[in-house]
Amino acid sequence: MNKHIRISFIGDGSHAKRIKNSLKRQKIQFETVDFDRKKNLSIQDSVLACDAIFITSPNNTHANYLAEVNKFFKGYVYCEKPPINRLDEIKIYDSLDYRRFFFGFNFRYSPLVDFINKAKKNFDLGSPINLSIHVSYPFAIKKAYLESWKSNKKSSPNGVIENLAIHYIDFALNIFGIFRTISLVKNNISKNGKVADTASLFFEHINKSTTEIFVSYSSSVQERISITFENGDIHFDGNHLELYYPRDTFGHDGLAQTPPKVFFKEYNNDENYDYSLDRCLFEFITKVQSLQDFDKVLYDNSRRATMAMFGIL
Repeated sequence: MNKHIRISFIGDGSHAKRIKNSLKRQKIQFETVDFDRKKNLSIQDSVLACDAIFITSPNNTHANYLAEVNKFFKGYVYCEKPPINRLDEIKIYDSLDYRRFFFGFNFRYSPLVDFINKAKKNFDLGSPINLSIHVSYPFAIKKAYLESWKSNKKSSPNGVIENLAIHYIDFALNIFGIFRTISLVKNNISKNGKVADTASLFFEHINKSTTEIFVSYSSSVQERISITFENGDIHFDGNHLELYYPRDTFGHDGLAQTPPKVFFKEYNNDENYDYSLDRCLFEFITKVQSLQDFDKVLYDNSRRATMAMFGIL
């Protein structure tokens, strides 16, 4: 189905451009209607007549716009993550109808998730044990960081957690399940801006597996994800995805050895970002075109990931 749709963007910056490019790549037939941020949505009839609204504005504006579209707009809404960035805004999130609100956690649709699902299907990996994530790059030492809303306490009070870690919090939820305990440690290493540019997060899941996430805008470039299952391990180094299996691999002397690499995939970050965004938007647009409801499980996980950002279950 490729029904022509009308959409409007609240926040028409760089991410809105990426979304439009993705829709064009997928040959989605759409036209855009301009949103006037100086006017109340209730009097913008052309916007209210759209099939979908995209909220791609800075994080601190999401809650007010969500409240506004919830009150006046009857169509579908795509809101970039996180839905809110202050705990007292949760009441707005809880007032939304999950059937027509969708949140842009596009890492859910990444090749890494596909790789994990394929590995679990084809190999007896057993129970999950640990997820370890290290993602960093020195954004905080650049002039662009200080000029960005991401370094501003009013616009981005949770700093690197709400802008970077949130993707991986949601990822952990979706592959290992609901959290049982949460611990967060935040620091401003660069001393630039007023928010945390580095954070360590620790989660215990209800299935007793654990997740460790380290994110930083102040340390050198690194991207590493390791997933330990009972019978095998998945490793990602920013360029390659690898599966080592089985655990019970021994040499002639009876000593344990590194299991053989049984599954391998090249990974290009730019291409795979586009792939993830395309799939995320395909999920959204398909529901818009067919007038279907969104998945409540994904909606609930969006809330859980957002609460975990605050260190709360």
